[in-house]
Amino acid sequence: MLSLLTILLFAQTGLVRGTVVDSASGVAVGGANIVLVGSERGASTGDNGGFVLGSVKAVRSRFVASHVAFEPETVDIDVPAHGVVRVEFRLRPKVIPVPGVSVQSRRERGEQQVTVREISSEQLSRNAGGFVQDPVRSLSFLPGVAPSARGEWSGTYAVRGGETDESSVWFGDVELLWPYHLLGFSSVLNPDIVEKISFYPSVFPSRYGGALSSIAVMQPKQLERGEGFWAYDPMNMKAAYVGNLGDIDFLGSYRRTFYNVLFGPMGAGTYNRPSYSDFTGQCAVPLSPKHRLRLTMVNGSDHITSTLLGIDETMNEAGTSLAASIESDLGSMKTDLVFYSNTHEFDLTPSAWWGTAVTQQTEYGLRLNAIGAFSDKAELDWGVDLGRVGFTGNLLTPQTLAREDNTWALYAALSLSPIKQLGLDLGIRYEDVRWALDKAMQPRAVASLFLTDDMTFKAGYRRLYQHSYSFLRNSCASFVFDQQYDDYKLFELGALGAKEADHYSVASEFRLAPETRLSVEGYLKEYSRLPTWKTDIQGVVYDAGNDGYGRASGVEAVLEQSAVNGWSGWLTYALSWCRKQQGTDTTLYWDKYDRRNSFNFQVQKTFGPEWTLAATFHLNTGAPYTPLLYTQSPNQINTSDIRRGHSAYVIEGEKNSARVPTYHRLDLKLSRELPKLPLHPHMYIEIINVYNRQNVYNLVQFEDRNGNIVNGRSTGIPFTPLVGIGGRF
Repeated sequence: MLSLLTILLFAQTGLVRGTVVDSASGVAVGGANIVLVGSERGASTGDNGGFVLGSVKAVRSRFVASHVAFEPETVDIDVPAHGVVRVEFRLRPKVIPVPGVSVQSRRERGEQQVTVREISSEQLSRNAGGFVQDPVRSLSFLPGVAPSARGEWSGTYAVRGGETDESSVWFGDVELLWPYHLLGFSSVLNPDIVEKISFYPSVFPSRYGGALSSIAVMQPKQLERGEGFWAYDPMNMKAAYVGNLGDIDFLGSYRRTFYNVLFGPMGAGTYNRPSYSDFTGQCAVPLSPKHRLRLTMVNGSDHITSTLLGIDETMNEAGTSLAASIESDLGSMKTDLVFYSNTHEFDLTPSAWWGTAVTQQTEYGLRLNAIGAFSDKAELDWGVDLGRVGFTGNLLTPQTLAREDNTWALYAALSLSPIKQLGLDLGIRYEDVRWALDKAMQPRAVASLFLTDDMTFKAGYRRLYQHSYSFLRNSCASFVFDQQYDDYKLFELGALGAKEADHYSVASEFRLAPETRLSVEGYLKEYSRLPTWKTDIQGVVYDAGNDGYGRASGVEAVLEQSAVNGWSGWLTYALSWCRKQQGTDTTLYWDKYDRRNSFNFQVQKTFGPEWTLAATFHLNTGAPYTPLLYTQSPNQINTSDIRRGHSAYVIEGEKNSARVPTYHRLDLKLSRELPKLPLHPHMYIEIINVYNRQNVYNLVQFEDRNGNIVNGRSTGIPFTPLVGIGGRF
């Protein structure tokens, strides 16, 4: 009887939910710690300032909230049995926190990284030249990130000498199979529902695989107080709402993008008529004080009508990512069980070619991740991925291909802190690489030395593998405009080995003043097992194995300044080199990311509570390369053959025989808040590319009908003025 009474008493527990905010400004405080006095129970706030602490005894208890930048606060709370109690901590600031782009240095829960660059939601909303502040496009402000071959017309990007398919984008725990709209001009994510972006450019956590260059995680917003957002300008119309209903958290977003400015009067007129839309929804429902169900959906749907030869033809693309996640807080261990499904499909019937491209990709499976702390000095992060991937379709070829494969991975990471100033993170990932014949072991190690609160040093290494057919994740536009048709020809030939890269990275971070921070990182990336190709005398591409190799190296720096007297800003610089060998009938060549000097500067000035002026400047120089020549096969019109032949080889001549001119661009944005009016409207005027109308982004070389080599120029973004209005409700 006594045992039964004891069980019943301990079963009387409740749930504590709440927020931590700055008492002076009311802004949410992320990274604060909430501790139940007299126990080892506690929680940390997310970027929205919210926290949840489950399985708390149903008695009056004392809680303490603390943060390094604020004075701690203590409150007494009556916890109801089997119920929920809400509390708000209002902390008095000690110092001004650093906003905007930041580099993570303090030890937090989970694996440590050499570098994590973060962009806040506030920074997104104030960006100038961000093209409706697109979350993925904002990554171009970071060092080491370069646009694709289509320049800044596309939001697709390459990191540290990699290719556009070597990076992965996530929305929370959901990986997006194709995160862009058709042509890649913008992503399918509304910035109003993104709390922050965490960008891992090198030695990222062991839980992520299938990427050789980087991981970008878009964290969903979570607000205790419900808030809606809306905006309209010539490029897009959008609305979103984030909030909660009792214990249920939810967000929803719908956006319709037009791009009438760039594709209409500033672009190709009536020849291209785009219509893009996207929808994102998320709902989190408590199942018990310890368990929570989160449902997520990200959908993008695109349609372009083109009139190329007097006939209207269409390009369509659509993708949907679904996930159901069960999040559990078991005290000393937290787990996430995610069931996911991804689809991506497009069809292309342009009148410039005879033939169609119709493809469909699918992924589905589950992921289990668990984090458990043995003590204050040891923590284990482990998980398993199980899934199935498939591809079916054709790309301007008569043959339809179909393939399905199982995929799985196991990973574990041990985080140790033997002394306060030292952190060690050792990880391993064993993965069955998708659509390849390899099972790969991927070790990882990071060492962190916290000399003082103002000085940190880190070093890391990780080996990564990626299946050779990852280019299929790209849009049909990538095959047509980025000239990846030869990759597809290799795909037709059968399975290739996985691409491989070894990452080495060292970094340091210094707090120069309470409001100023400097971070510097040097890296080396060794490529091996790259797919290679060869052309026969008829110009037909065939597989030549996985003998390709290369190297990318560089140094990157970020200097940031938090708000002082209304001023804030940051600048980044990167110097990088890259060289690859991927064709057995070519010589070593420097690709378009070689010796790239990249300089980005952003500054913001607020005038009182209503006016904000923002400016962004980009400067990219160097980038010498020897371009590949693509010729057109002499197929006849109206035959069964496809008028799309690609024979790839390097143009004869010295290395760096073509050099991209220096690219520079200035963008301005002026906005005004009108908080006293209904719907709290704000108005803004944005000018993209203020002065450089003839900004040449890259050079193109091709062979004309007479066999002559012709140099072509591809210009960047033209002068584009935008006037828009938005607000909150």
